[in-house]
Amino acid sequence: MAKTFNENYQNKLEIDTAGNTTLDDVAKAKWATLAAGIQTITPSASETADTTPYYDGEGFSSVDVTGKTISFAVSGHRLNGDAAQDYIASKYIGVGDTLHTLARWTDPSGKQVQFPATLQAIVPFGGAANAKQTFSFTLAANGKPKVVASGVGGV
Repeated sequence: MAKTFNENYQNKLEIDTAGNTTLDDVAKAKWATLAAGIQTITPSASETADTTPYYDGEGFSSVDVTGKTISFAVSGHRLNGDAAQDYIASKYIGVGDTLHTLARWTDPSGKQVQFPATLQAIVPFGGAANAKQTFSFTLAANGKPKVVASGVGGV
């Protein structure tokens, strides 16, 4: 039987352009998909680890992950008129609470992860004079994301 691989575009990353900031407000969110003009989305999980050695380990340590920060690095070309990109670009000079919103990621199986998020390192344009404008930012989860079950496999 032939194996099939998911393609990256099957993952759906969305932000709330209404600016809600708690999971209690998910039903009020105005979701906009990060897709048009977006070339890459790279998730990462920056981990805090405890590597305490014990005598029974004979000088070697075991690793326990004690904390985690989830983020998504997003980049592509600036598409004016795209709801998600316009919202993020409008926050370029913002600080503090103005950079907070809700986000959700849906994996290819349909499983969804929802989380309050902060928009970081926003680059609303850039590049050579004769090239498409670039666009990038990092979407960082605030606190523990909520997994909403659906299909099988995935997250």
